[in-house]
Amino acid sequence: MKNSAAKPATPETGRNAYIDALRGVSIFGVVCIHFAGSFVTTDDFAWSPSFYLGLFLNQVFIFAVPLFIFLSGLLAGASKKKLTLAEYYRARFWRIGFPYLLASLASFFLLNHYVAWLALPGAWARFVWLLQKVSYYGVEPTLYFIPLILQLYILQPFLKALPQGLNRLVPAVSPDRFALLLTALLLILHISMGVLCFRNTLNYYDWGRPNPLFWVFYFFAGLHFRSLREFISPRMVRMGCWVALLVAMAAMTWNFNHVLDREVVGANFERNQLDFAYVRPEMLVYDLAVVAFLAAGLVLGWKIKTGLFSYLGRYTLEVYLWHILVLYYGAWRYADALAACRQLPELIVVICATTALLIAALTDGWSRVKHFIGHHRLVLVKAE
Repeated sequence: MKNSAAKPATPETGRNAYIDALRGVSIFGVVCIHFAGSFVTTDDFAWSPSFYLGLFLNQVFIFAVPLFIFLSGLLAGASKKKLTLAEYYRARFWRIGFPYLLASLASFFLLNHYVAWLALPGAWARFVWLLQKVSYYGVEPTLYFIPLILQLYILQPFLKALPQGLNRLVPAVSPDRFALLLTALLLILHISMGVLCFRNTLNYYDWGRPNPLFWVFYFFAGLHFRSLREFISPRMVRMGCWVALLVAMAAMTWNFNHVLDREVVGANFERNQLDFAYVRPEMLVYDLAVVAFLAAGLVLGWKIKTGLFSYLGRYTLEVYLWHILVLYYGAWRYADALAACRQLPELIVVICATTALLIAALTDGWSRVKHFIGHHRLVLVKAE
């Protein structure tokens, strides 16, 4: 049965308010994962109220990266722009790659990576370190997402054309069916790599978190979402979305049974198996279920009023690139700020929200200034 996703766009901008809100929730979640999670990975806060709040935020928002990757594929697949490959790659670099390099440079000097880099034995070791960090792991580890998404964008023209290309080889199978088949195969790859990382057969920090092969399922599903939804009737989507929500709740309950077990966690769970955020079986299930539930809203035409989350959703790249520096120089480096968060755990949420909104507002302000200057420059040129 054919069905079409509703497009709840805001009248002023033509943007999809629902997608912006999802992006806004996700970027707020990323800030929470990194700041609130820091109260879980230090002995000083173990099993205190700030530990429990940090753990809750860190775990519940773990769907943010899978959702970001799905939405990136979705928006790329929905784009109507006609660009040559050179134009496409140039646009991706200037929109994402160049700001990423600026943020990496700032992080390199301001977050003490320069000292560690100087300590490496020789010029070759330093070159390899820079190459690996910038192109794969992130100079600051939290920046790993940017080279990951850039690699997926590099593959995007091939991934987008793949079902049509296979259809030319096998005309009896439609492009939509090839898209469905490839999505299923990539899901199997995603789960298989997750299980292998969980079992330490593959290194999670090499083959899991930063690896495009692990994440390509979400990107491909978003890229071909229009084709995939043709196989599911609206009634099945309505039923499936609530099943997905129940599965997500069950998976998170299962997860908290593990992460609240002091014998399993110890003083903290950084760099042990509980830190394998995206590959633990319960979290694999949780992420898949949450993304499925929220993707159903696109098909069912869920609408949302514009608000703070939809506002944040316009500036997700900037918030992602700069939030660690803002958090470090605004809170992390001050013992009094951390002590205040221990005394009043709610400050953790306030700091996360303030950080995200501050970066978004500064970006918005700068964009308006550039637009104002550009507009008046154009008026002056016309007047001459």
